[in-house]
This record gives sequence, structure tokens and C-alpha cells, in this order.
Amino acid sequence: MKDHVLRAAAVNQQYARKLVADIPDDKMAAQPAPGMNHAAWILGHLTFVADSMIRIFDQPFLMPKEWVELFNVASKPTSDRARYPSKAALLEAYEKAYARLTETVKAAPSEAFEREFPNPKLRPTLPTVGVAMVHILTSHHALHLGQLSAWRRAMGMPPSGTP
Repeated sequence: MKDHVLRAAAVNQQYARKLVADIPDDKMAAQPAPGMNHAAWILGHLTFVADSMIRIFDQPFLMPKEWVELFNVASKPTSDRARYPSKAALLEAYEKAYARLTETVKAAPSEAFEREFPNPKLRPTLPTVGVAMVHILTSHHALHLGQLSAWRRAMGMPPSGTP
């Protein structure tokens, strides 16, 4: 099962690369609709979540502290481009965070996924580490990539293709 989840995660990562490939850096924080999640926030948020989840496996959080406020679960995107890192920095951080998380999940023993999820607030939805990893690597990731696809269309950009 783990191999299937990791394969789905790789498909999500490939799709993310396609979705952002042709977005100009200066448009990454554009909000064609009020409050809409934009490309910079989506990449940063996905990075934040991947980096946060790896701590479950006793790995260090690597995201710069100044990024946490911009991309945490409670953050709200703004259209102020100057507030956000460059597209290149966001992509690099995204790639590193997902590479670390997928390699850690791949190497983890099966019993690690049976443990209770450490965050009691999320435990009703994510009762175990395994359920949380499946969610983060597949549905959470895909949900935000769907937002990025919709953002592209709202920006007048063509669809990037199918994953």
C-alpha cells in the first residue's frame, strides 16, 4: 500500500511542476478573486505541511521561520507580491520538502504508521500517522493543486494538462 501512496504523491508532484512551469514570478501572488489562494501561497503551504508532517518521524523542520507565518494552516494569502519568496525559492523548498517526506515515509517501518496521530485537534479526522500520511501525500496535495488549476483559469491562463 505504501508504494501506491508514494506513486500517487509522485504524480501530484509532477502535476504541480506542470501547473507552475509557465507562471511568471511577478504573477505568483495575483488574486483574480478576493481571498483566492494564489500560486505562491499554495506552493508555500504545501511545503509548510510536508515539512511539518516530517516531524512526526523525528526529522527537523527546515522551512525558514519567516515563511511559517505566510504559509501555516491559519494564514491568509494576500496579493502583496513583495511579502512572498521568489518562485524559484518556493519551488526549491517544495521539491526538498516532498523529497524528504516521501523518502522518510518510504524508509519508515510499518508500525510507525499505526501510531496515534500526535495532534489531538486533528485526531478525529486523522487518527493514525498512516491515515495522516495518506491524506497529506494524496488528497490534501491534490486539493490544493486543484485550487492552483482553478487559479490559472481565473488568471486567463490555459489549463496545464492532466496529471
